Formats: sequence, structure tokens, C-alpha cells
Amino acid sequence: MKMTYLHLLRNEYMKQFKRPRIWMFIGFMIVMNIIAGLFFKLLFRQTDFTFWDYIHASSYLLLVIQFICIIIAGDIVSSEYERGTVKLLFTRPIKKLHILSSKYIMTLYCILFFVLMQFAMSGLIGLIFFSDTLLALSEQVLISLGSYLFTFIEMIVICTVAFCLSAITRSSVISIAVSIFLVFTSSIVITLLQHYKYEAGKYLLFANSNLMPYFFGDPLFEGMTLVSSIVNILVHFIFLFFLSYIFIAKRDVHV
Repeated sequence: MKMTYLHLLRNEYMKQFKRPRIWMFIGFMIVMNIIAGLFFKLLFRQTDFTFWDYIHASSYLLLVIQFICIIIAGDIVSSEYERGTVKLLFTRPIKKLHILSSKYIMTLYCILFFVLMQFAMSGLIGLIFFSDTLLALSEQVLISLGSYLFTFIEMIVICTVAFCLSAITRSSVISIAVSIFLVFTSSIVITLLQHYKYEAGKYLLFANSNLMPYFFGDPLFEGMTLVSSIVNILVHFIFLFFLSYIFIAKRDVHV
């Protein structure tokens, strides 16, 4: 029976959400948010800390969610090779491009799922502890919502890198480790380039992945615009995905 693209997506969904680690991640997120809520409630109980301040503060927990998504993206392809199940995929009458793209769509779905879950839990805990300030509307509302949106975009960028490394190296350890290394070092490198006014830095992928300065601040380098950053990200995505497909297509799977 010929496998349709919808079947591929459903297959990828079942693979991810049948793994115990997904439910461990969800449980960890719940505990993390409860602790964060209690911490902020106790720390700011005598201040004018609002519901929207909490939503903004909770967006920093997305850094932890980012690592979770990197783990998923970094082994979604390579784990098939490591477990030997790639043979079952590549021996079916379906294009490798469809297999690769279905895995990438599943990666994006997982990122969206965890970000929305984090936002929902933050909102729920915020209502429990700071419900009396829910209608304290100000610029902080836009900043809070923007912090989630723009961090979500940044997560897509780094997880795309992790996904492509997973396809290229066929090693979960390498793809996850390199991606986490980039998370910690890219901002340092870009800050140094900005400090010494090295204009070539504006062409780096991670100098363009944070779009928030275009709305709540200033661009990192002179001459950078919102459109140029979006184009930069898309060009890198196309190149990385093309490179991933080349590595997948050229490899033979021994049955």
C-alpha cells in the first residue's frame, strides 16, 4: 500500500508522542512553572508586580524549552540511523524529500506545541497568583506577547540548525551538542562583532534570528532591517535544507 504524505506526518507524530521522554518533558515543564509561579509570588508579594510582568518573566523559561526542542530536532533524523529503522522508511515507495520534510514539519509542530503549552501554563499560573492585575494594561502587554513570539522564531532557527545537523551527521550527540554550543556562544561572538563594529557580522544567521529589536529596541548592526533579517533567515534555511537533502539522497541504506 502506498504511503501518503498525511500518513507520513501521522507516523512521525506517533513516533514522537509515544516516546516516554515527551511526557517527561511535559511533566518537567509543569513542575518548573509551578516553582516559578511560587517564587515570583513570594519574591514580589509586596510590590506592584502584575500578571503581565509575570508573563514576560516566564518567557525566559523558554530557554529551557529551547533545549528540549533541540533534543527533539537533533535526533529526529539521526535516531532513525542509530536504531536501524531508517531501512523501513527508505525501502518504501516514497521520496526521501517527503520523508525529510515530514520530519521537519514534525519538528516545527513540537516547537509550537511546547511554546503554546508554556504560554498556557504561564497564563494559568499568572491568573492563580496575579489575577487582580490582569486588566492592568500597558506597553508591558505587547512586550510580554512579543517576547513569546520572537523567542518562538529564534527557537525555529536553532532547531532548524539542529535538524539539518541531524540529517548531515547522522549523530544525535553531535547535532544536539553543536546546537547547544551555538546557543551559548553565538550571542558572545555577535556582541564582540558589534562592539568592534565589524559590519560583516550582520550577515550571520544568529545576528538576524532575534527580530524583537526591530519593534522594541535597535538593530544590532547599522543597515539591518526587518526585511533583510527575514531574507537572511530564509536563505540560510533553504541552504541548510538543501544540504541536508543532498546528504540524505546520496547515502545508500543497506538492507
